[in-house]
Amino acid sequence: MRRMIATLTGATAAALIAPALAATAPANAQAAPASVRTAQTDPVSALKRQFKPHRSVKLAENAKIIGEGKANRAIFSRRSGVLEFGTPGVTASDLTEQFSLPGAEQELKNLFGPSRTITVKGNSYTSGGFYGDALPEGKKWLRTKGDSVLLGNPAQKIIDPLEPATLKATLAHTATRRPGGTWDGVRTVVHSGTITLGELYKVSPTVRAVLGAKPSATSATLPVTWKLYLGSDKLVRRAVSSWTQSLRGLSSLDITYLNDSRYSGWGAKSAIKAPPASQVADFGELKFDEEQSEDPFTRVFKD
Repeated sequence: MRRMIATLTGATAAALIAPALAATAPANAQAAPASVRTAQTDPVSALKRQFKPHRSVKLAENAKIIGEGKANRAIFSRRSGVLEFGTPGVTASDLTEQFSLPGAEQELKNLFGPSRTITVKGNSYTSGGFYGDALPEGKKWLRTKGDSVLLGNPAQKIIDPLEPATLKATLAHTATRRPGGTWDGVRTVVHSGTITLGELYKVSPTVRAVLGAKPSATSATLPVTWKLYLGSDKLVRRAVSSWTQSLRGLSSLDITYLNDSRYSGWGAKSAIKAPPASQVADFGELKFDEEQSEDPFTRVFKD
């Protein structure tokens, strides 16, 4: 059951040289080599320069799952909080999440309570949510090894622009560029295109964790439509993605996943810490009832 339900949870802006400084440079100064100039403006290089201990970026994410079939329902989720960097990339996070199920029975809504998850030093600690009522008395946090036990929402960041390989692979499929408006106080250019689910699975740890297994030959060809809004510093300020999975044959259902993630406050200081040990329980200490024995997403979209 843990494999069905458990899933993920989930940098300083590079300084730009002002044009005025170029005017004061010595007359005999040589321009930087083309390779250096490219590195300064490349989005992947800009992202990697943010991977410094105790620096962070804020995340505000809206996601939606739409079931198109006999059980025509939708699940909305909102996540917000801080993603903290280290030299490998994102090494810690503190995120809250809230689900809403318009039109669903109260019994189903009770399965999707608000939660907060702290991930640090290889462990995740979740308070509330699906497992909240199963915690032993006096305990507030469930500890698991690795990623969080937030409900497995496949709409959460199927394209994770904080993974350098994912960012590179996605931008390689850019079809159009245009002004993207102002986000996080920065004027942006929006790059858009499509990439297949199979291509993302190859490069993205997030996608491999969300899907749980390698997509079938048919699923691997599913197109993921995306938009990435890049500031003049080449850092991502907004990422939008969508894809549709057909379950017809298994059920009379198509499911569309939509995601809109905003990134702000690049480079802020952060020091995420684990909760007090006295308030932490491990998975083996949980006490489940029958309502918690079934994947809640399956229950929502069941015919």
